[in-house]
Amino acid sequence: MAKKNTKTKFGLTYKITLLVISLVALIMVVVSYFSIYQEELLKNKEMDQRMTDVANMIAALKLIEPLAGERVAWPIFREFIKVVRNLDENILYISIIGNEGDVRAFTVNPAAAAALDPALEGMDETEEALQKLVQHEFVPGNTAKISGDIIVEERRVATVNIRFSLLSLRREIMMAKVRNILLTLVMMILGLGGAFWVSKTITRPIAELTEAMARVAKGDLGVTAAVKSSDEIGLLTQSFNLMVQELKEKVRIKDAFDVVADELKEVEKIKASFELYVSNEVQERFVDSSSIHLEGEGKRFPVTIFFADLTQIAQQASTQDAASLASALELYFRKLMSILFEYEGQVYKFTEHVFIAVFGIPQPHQDDDRRAVLSAVNIQKALAEMNKRRMTEKKSPLYISLGITSGEAIGSLISPRGMGAMEVVRDYLQFTQKMSNQPFSVVMVAGDIFRRVTNLIRGEKVEDLQMPDTGETLEVYRVTGAKF
Repeated sequence: MAKKNTKTKFGLTYKITLLVISLVALIMVVVSYFSIYQEELLKNKEMDQRMTDVANMIAALKLIEPLAGERVAWPIFREFIKVVRNLDENILYISIIGNEGDVRAFTVNPAAAAALDPALEGMDETEEALQKLVQHEFVPGNTAKISGDIIVEERRVATVNIRFSLLSLRREIMMAKVRNILLTLVMMILGLGGAFWVSKTITRPIAELTEAMARVAKGDLGVTAAVKSSDEIGLLTQSFNLMVQELKEKVRIKDAFDVVADELKEVEKIKASFELYVSNEVQERFVDSSSIHLEGEGKRFPVTIFFADLTQIAQQASTQDAASLASALELYFRKLMSILFEYEGQVYKFTEHVFIAVFGIPQPHQDDDRRAVLSAVNIQKALAEMNKRRMTEKKSPLYISLGITSGEAIGSLISPRGMGAMEVVRDYLQFTQKMSNQPFSVVMVAGDIFRRVTNLIRGEKVEDLQMPDTGETLEVYRVTGAKF
């Protein structure tokens, strides 16, 4: 007994979701890390450049100084560094120290000092305040200092000391980190939604296909899984539907075979062998006309006529070994009759040039067209397999063309119109074979039948054929492939 299906504890949906969100998280963490690192590096480099530019700006004031040996105009420096301080709110203080260590000029930014340490609030711009700032211990990393000499004619006149507050820089870096973290969280949330949607898109068809398989396992062959995509899952679903169709066909064949088997016990339709060169013996060995009894004599029945054109076989008989050919034909016609009986076809006539079977009498079916087409395709497949073996044995292949047309049975006879349509198709087959000067095996189907079985076969339209008696045209298709 098959085990009952149980739901998985950690299904494919969650596995795919976890995989995708893990990849998104990993990518976003790496991107955020390098983004923050690059932004911090850029900010620090920008601050270093600003500090250097301010120091160079002050040191460049030497160009307006008097010649060496004269008194330096320090008041100009005092006013200039105040202007410089106002240009950058991050400057904490600027001091110019002479060679003897005395303060020549300075400026203090009380607002920046109070922002760094509340204990420095209320500070005035005095030299005492400057000394307090120079000696104050700030939190490491909150300030940066740069120094440079003022050189006049290759002689150091004084030293410029500038201290910057890095508070705004740290704040900008922190905001950048927060932005990147928030962006990472948003992308992870979006990634989670996208991953769940992707996983559902993949697993939903699989779940539906699994459910359909479970129903088939319970014996329900009416199941059809919807094909929702053209990817591998869609192809798998199509294969499943084809499998179910074949199972239904095999079950139908099995049921029909039980009926046909009883009929075979009562009617001897196949004899022991096939003798191509004696048509009367062929008729006697394969069809016992006295065994065919149809009810409803005189009534009209729509039928499907199946025929095999044996003209090319007759032509081959003169060039091949009779015993070998008879053996091969016996095997082929046993297979042909077996397939016809599987689909409940009835032998109508058998000569050295044509084999005719009919679907629809004595027992009509709603799908007689379909049964005839399935028989023809399977018979041609059997012929192809036989020819493969013959070619490996260095024997010539057999060429037998098949045709399917519509007709009407009147009692136990096919109407002249139906037989005429069959003969028109046969004449076309013989004409094209003669014109091409090449033997071939094909299946030709009348247009009205072809349109009703397009789910089974593919075909290409040949030229319309003209009925000899009525002058009407007959639409014909050549089968190019099967869809089952």
